[in-house]
Amino acid sequence: MSSSDSDRFEELSSSSSSSSQSTIPKSNSSKLPTISISKPESQTDEEEEEEEEGSLIFHDTVTDPIEHLISSIEKLKTNGNLQFSRRDWQKALNSYNEALLELPPIGKSHDESETQNTSLSLGNEGFSDDRNDGINDETHHEPRQGPSNENKLDHQIKSEQSNLDPRLCNLRATLNANSAACHLKLEDWKSAVEASTASLRDDPAYQKALHRRAQGNEKLDTWASLQAALDDYNTLANLPDLPVSLLKEIRLAQARLPLLISERSEKEKAEMMDKLKTLGNTVLGKFGLSTDHFKFTPNETGGYSMSFER
Repeated sequence: MSSSDSDRFEELSSSSSSSSQSTIPKSNSSKLPTISISKPESQTDEEEEEEEEGSLIFHDTVTDPIEHLISSIEKLKTNGNLQFSRRDWQKALNSYNEALLELPPIGKSHDESETQNTSLSLGNEGFSDDRNDGINDETHHEPRQGPSNENKLDHQIKSEQSNLDPRLCNLRATLNANSAACHLKLEDWKSAVEASTASLRDDPAYQKALHRRAQGNEKLDTWASLQAALDDYNTLANLPDLPVSLLKEIRLAQARLPLLISERSEKEKAEMMDKLKTLGNTVLGKFGLSTDHFKFTPNETGGYSMSFER
């Protein structure tokens, strides 16, 4: 065997003894053309990685904006509930008001929106506007400042979200009802009625809001407010799953309020007639007359006949 054949044999033998190498001799790689692929200069390593894992990154980073808003507002509501439990009514009210300002206002009808948009274009920035509320019994928030021109789009988007997403309506109803509870504790009866009414715009059958509005109206103690209180108690009586204690209060109110309404009605009529008489005497006095010269007697038609007597 020649020297070259011997070298050839040793090379093949060595190759066959290793399982990780091929028995076919490799070609000279230096003879193959080299192709170089480079990324654009403007593309960073992070961008290249994002191209490879784009769908995963997209799902990780995108969140529901409404859920984010609700999470922020829930923290304010929880803080208000804690302050309410500590009997710090005013601080609790402030927390609920702050949370309400984060929420979009109740959506308007198409005609109302057009009217509002027209006034904004003219430079008028003013505009009108399983429940777990966290307080056992259970504001009307201050009027919000109108959106500036640069915030108008954001305001419109929020209004649309309010109309479409029941989570925001539910949260706004709860916050307004909690505010009403604070107003009752602070003995601000009118604001309690207004806050309860705001809550009922989002949830007309909200038991606690109806109850608090009835309580506030009864405290106002006018003929109209007492009648409104009775109407709310009657509505409550038709709702399902009422607590026994509330049902008892409703029955007592239904028995108590009709007499109070009648008494208040007569009292207000008498007060009104006294005011009219005073006004009449002021005018007639210039002619040497008074309302005592005029007599009113009921007639068969249910009206009154007037006669003049010296």
